[in-house]
Amino acid sequence: MKATRMTNRKSFQIPLFICCFLFLAPAVVTTGWADDPAAYGPRCIRDQLKVYESMAQPVDPGDYQMSDGMTPPPDPGLGDSWDWYIWHLAGYPTATLESCTIRGVGDNVYVVVEDSRWNVHVNQEDVDLILEHFDNSSVGPYPTQGIWDLNTSHFGFPPDPLDNDPRIYILYYDFDVSSDGFFWIYDQYPDGTQPFASNECEVIYLSCAVSDPGGDYLTAVAAHEFEHMIHHNYDTNESSWVDEGCAELAMWLYGNPDNIVGFNSVPDNNLSVWNGTFSDYIKTYLWTLYFFERYGGQVAINNLVQQPGNGIPGYEAVLDAMGYTENFADVFSDWVVANYVDDETLLDGRFGYSGESLPVFTSILRSSYPAGPYNAAVQHWAADYVKFINGEPLGLLFNGLDSSTFAARVVTYSGGLATGVQDLPLDENQDGLLDFEDFGGSVDQLVLVAANLTSGTGSVTYSYATTTPADVADLPAAASSWLTAAPNPLRPGGALRFQTPRDVSVQVELYDAAGRRVWSWAREEVSAGIQEIPWDGRASSGALLAPGYYFARMRAGGLTKTSGVVVIN
Repeated sequence: MKATRMTNRKSFQIPLFICCFLFLAPAVVTTGWADDPAAYGPRCIRDQLKVYESMAQPVDPGDYQMSDGMTPPPDPGLGDSWDWYIWHLAGYPTATLESCTIRGVGDNVYVVVEDSRWNVHVNQEDVDLILEHFDNSSVGPYPTQGIWDLNTSHFGFPPDPLDNDPRIYILYYDFDVSSDGFFWIYDQYPDGTQPFASNECEVIYLSCAVSDPGGDYLTAVAAHEFEHMIHHNYDTNESSWVDEGCAELAMWLYGNPDNIVGFNSVPDNNLSVWNGTFSDYIKTYLWTLYFFERYGGQVAINNLVQQPGNGIPGYEAVLDAMGYTENFADVFSDWVVANYVDDETLLDGRFGYSGESLPVFTSILRSSYPAGPYNAAVQHWAADYVKFINGEPLGLLFNGLDSSTFAARVVTYSGGLATGVQDLPLDENQDGLLDFEDFGGSVDQLVLVAANLTSGTGSVTYSYATTTPADVADLPAAASSWLTAAPNPLRPGGALRFQTPRDVSVQVELYDAAGRRVWSWAREEVSAGIQEIPWDGRASSGALLAPGYYFARMRAGGLTKTSGVVVIN
């Protein structure tokens, strides 16, 4: 055993103007969190610490000689002790020097315990389990890999600017806030060069007094915090929702992800805004897991972490780099449906998860008809769900705020099972209609998924209603003009359906994906209201149209409406 190493630490005085700013900063949230999944406090306080991390000064660690006696020994070993800065975070972060001892050494990690906690909250059995799961094994989909291999292969490698030791440290002590762990960027700087002290090594801090240090929950939190360390190595200013989503994925990789509660009860929660609630952890977890499963797995997530773009642009860059035709909005539109349906057997599998089983997502219930119009609002990058039951053949009308962008989809059900997902085509004014002639027959339930595809804060308004062809006089004024296929996908025997607010001349045309006009219909005067143009599946030339994607365009009294149409035979 090496000699115990006890040292004095240098102090660093914070200029008065900095102190004043930091003391006015928000205090660290202390809402409770424990093994109980119903305790919705913050797992990690990384985001709350960012207000202080923003005070970091540009420093090249290579320009500084590490302070004598302040860093880990050159060759740390089992039983070595030295003074560590122990952080107190119930407000402005302060630190005291406490003796801590290496209680376990693995291939990739040192397990360090604050001395007063040894054999009180942490014992040798805990340390042995921590080493095993960090270096060798896990309890999830990859049982022969430990946290080090799982995290480094999926996210990248941790920084190593100071101690030149490839191992990282996990330091266990009794937190003074209700949180499970954190990563603190100031440990990556020489002590004395920043407003906050540094332990001058790659370390994550875990609370040992509430959860079992050797249990799967707190070990999964170690994976979570280790991801934050890795992410910081590649992207120091990543958006919180992206970083936290990857850290949540690290828990899933280990095999002990968060229980899905909170977000499913209130799904109208902007994906791109991070407020540190438990629902925020769950929404970013599900998003990142869905992206991982559907868009490139390990390679995609590794690219994401190492992508300098932050937030949505980072995801767009990864999709482009990997050759996907989908953009962020396309993936998001599928994701919000998958959250409600969670059925990989439906269509091509995009509306389900393979690595999770989701609980029911809350929806608004409508059961009497005609329904609406109902006014509603949804946050940016979020979705609402509206369930229709006890139905009859109807048309579903949607009207979104003209200046925004929506995706409206309808999930059909029969006997409690999802049978299809249909786009409700929207024009440039975010208006559209889709008929469901089988509702009340083979289709016994419809779920409207109303998703907003724009960035911002707050909510965006929309409305919806049901109608039948006989209800022209009752249509909401906001849906006064539209064009759609009935049904869509369109097949021989279907129709192109449109509405105009007044008697006008109308021309309707179909164009193929190359922009060639393949079919047209025109009348000098068409009465106001809903009209149908029967379609036999043929082009104007008389030839059957090939299955595929087409564009329908209507010109009516100086107004133009365009709608996407899928043709099948």
